[in-house]
Amino acid sequence: MIESKENKKIKYIRALNLKKHRQHNKQYYIEGIKLINEALRIKAKIQYILINEIATANKDICNIVSICDNDNIEYFIVKHNIFKELSSTINSQGIIAVVKMNQYNVEEIIKNNNMIVYCDRIQDPGNLGTIIRTTEAFGPGAVLLSSGCVDPYNPKVVRATAGSLLRIPVLDCSEQFLLSLKQNGFQVISTVVNANKSFGDIEKLNKVCLIIGNEGQGVSKSIRELSDLCIKINMTGNTESLNASIAAGICIYEISKTLRKML
Repeated sequence: MIESKENKKIKYIRALNLKKHRQHNKQYYIEGIKLINEALRIKAKIQYILINEIATANKDICNIVSICDNDNIEYFIVKHNIFKELSSTINSQGIIAVVKMNQYNVEEIIKNNNMIVYCDRIQDPGNLGTIIRTTEAFGPGAVLLSSGCVDPYNPKVVRATAGSLLRIPVLDCSEQFLLSLKQNGFQVISTVVNANKSFGDIEKLNKVCLIIGNEGQGVSKSIRELSDLCIKINMTGNTESLNASIAAGICIYEISKTLRKML
């Protein structure tokens, strides 16, 4: 039983709310029964689990405890008044896990994926989380992040990915890396509101890096200039533009559909 706010594990989870501590320790936390069950299912590197004392009778949490006992994963019961200060959700399910970040090899990503989504300064946590989730849904794929993107291990992003962050490659990457992708047979396609071409103009795709631009400024000029193609989403209504994650979802779906035709 953890009964003190000064407990090292409590202080550590508080520290993980800051990006610098997440990056330094290569760890972050996930919250909720569904996410933690998924982490257990795929054998994610769970460091330990904290459980609110008032949630210990919950059937799903009891099942998680049983798995932890079988797999030798540490878990601790936490006093309610302490746990509720840790939770980043309004209606907490009473369970948090500290997880080690996955480490990925760039060469393996290039080799194993024919679709890569490059986020150019996406700043809203909900948008980035949804883009990661959608990339997995229509993958296999990977997500690369430019400098200026929100941290993918931000608790709000983690929740928005609904578990996808545990399963697909997500990593920071410089703009210059796009040149390496082109050298490895990837077409770089930017989504630009005022582009002259749309998905119907794409004739053939084998490997693609789809660029999703910043919510307010779109794709940067330097990335547009090195792109092989700039496309727009044809819309029949009066709306001038779409939310970044919705636009990304449409583009990822259309690109994945074209890639499947080429298989």
